[in-house]
Amino acid sequence: MNITQKLAPSRWWRLMPIIFITYSLAYLDHANYGFAVDINDDLGITKGTSSLIGALFFLGYFLFQVPGSIYAVRKSVRKLIFVCLILWGMCAALTGMVSNIPSLMAIRFVLGIIEAAVMPSMLIYISTWFTKAERSKANTFLILGNPLTVLRMSIVLAHLIDLYG
Repeated sequence: MNITQKLAPSRWWRLMPIIFITYSLAYLDHANYGFAVDINDDLGITKGTSSLIGALFFLGYFLFQVPGSIYAVRKSVRKLIFVCLILWGMCAALTGMVSNIPSLMAIRFVLGIIEAAVMPSMLIYISTWFTKAERSKANTFLILGNPLTVLRMSIVLAHLIDLYG
């Protein structure tokens, strides 16, 4: 038995759940704003402004995905993911406390910047820990997190919105 065969089970059972959960939560945050219908009423957000807020998130995401991946390759994937998760949690918490539209716009833009590094970092992490033959399977598990997360969390969020508004 070669070393790759010995390491394969531990890599799959230790790394893939973390990678899957991290990217699933990132994708959930993309969709989460769409579920927060009451925030539009509370802040007086029009449909046009709501679209602009969504666009600002993806503008930050678009502008910083390449720099994030360059940092991950040249410096440290683990440090980047760690910092992104901390900042991401702070921005998500701040989103729940906003009281005006400009602060919501700023938070969503910054959140897009922070999340921009998550997907490339996950792909770099997979390419580091998995062989070429295993990468397509690992990438499939990564991407599978998107629809499964939206499916699960749509139900959970609907119940939370009904319970707490």
